[in-house]
Amino acid sequence: MANNEENIGYGNPPKATRFAKGKSGNPKGRPKGSRNTYKLLEDLLEEKIVLLQNGKEVRLSKKAAILLQAVNSAVKGDLKAIQQLFPHLLAVDAKIAEREQKVSSLKEDDMKILKQFIKDNNDV
Repeated sequence: MANNEENIGYGNPPKATRFAKGKSGNPKGRPKGSRNTYKLLEDLLEEKIVLLQNGKEVRLSKKAAILLQAVNSAVKGDLKAIQQLFPHLLAVDAKIAEREQKVSSLKEDDMKILKQFIKDNNDV
């Protein structure tokens, strides 16, 4: 090939059709305020609904109502509901145990500091 000819092919489009420097290939882009599916789902799950619970009207988010229904089904013996909830129960238990362990270790550290403080101040 001569020096004047361009290398054109995969990854090398003709210079005339390339994006100009400093210009976006998608100038309009995603419109401001548009929401993705996760944001839409989150908004829908946070909407409040009114339920009758023990003869009283209760306002709950749809997410809380779904969880309440799953827990109630599991309590009634629905095996699918139990299977779906069981891993989450284990995760909740693990988080509680982890939190308790952190609190007890803080208490131990606090006791060490307090004992050292008393020891240091009794000598004065």
